This record gives sequence, structure tokens and C-alpha cells, in this order.
Amino acid sequence: MTDKLRIGKNALIFQRILLSGMNHETIAARVEHISMATGILAGLAAAGAVLAEPTGLDALGVWLGITDEPFIVRMAPLLGSLATASGTLSGFTYFLAQRQKRRSPNKATERKATPPE
Repeated sequence: MTDKLRIGKNALIFQRILLSGMNHETIAARVEHISMATGILAGLAAAGAVLAEPTGLDALGVWLGITDEPFIVRMAPLLGSLATASGTLSGFTYFLAQRQKRRSPNKATERKATPPE
């Protein structure tokens, strides 16, 4: 499966969720909570990586390949990237919810403007 097709499928799934009648504000709030949780996790991982980073002779051993660096040091950049991606998705869903909210009252006033038969 090509990347372009995969991205298209994911966008289609996201579009179906939004058009299926789920409340756009609820979706935005849930994605925002996930984004906050990954941001907190990335911050804690970065703090743990700073504390667990090898120094002195341990750093020399890691550099020479005698010992491995701690797992959290290797995972901190990955968690940072995950937090960035989820923050981007959260921002997208927030602005999409704002757009939907602005469009909803306009449609309601258009429907009220036409006299019933």
C-alpha cells in the first residue's frame, strides 16, 4: 500500500467520523485531551532522559559501544515527535470544530427565513 493511498484512507476515515453525526466539539475535546497527555508524557520522558543520561566513564562506554544507552534516552525524541504530531492534530480538530460551530447557526437562520408551506 502506498503512502499516498494510506493518507487518503486515514483522511477518509476522519471525514466519515466528522460527518457521521458525532459532535464536533466532543471530538475536538477528546483529541485535545490525548494531545495534552502525550505532551505530559513527552515532558516526563525528557526529564527522565536528562537524569538517566550517562556521564563520565559511562558516556565513554556508550560511545565506544561497550554499554547501551538507557532506553528512555532513546525514546525521548520519539515521544517528543508524537507530542508534536498530536498537538498538530488537536489544533486541526479545534479549528475544524470552530468552523462547524460558526456554520451551524448560519444554516439554522437560513432554514428559519423560508416560510413553511
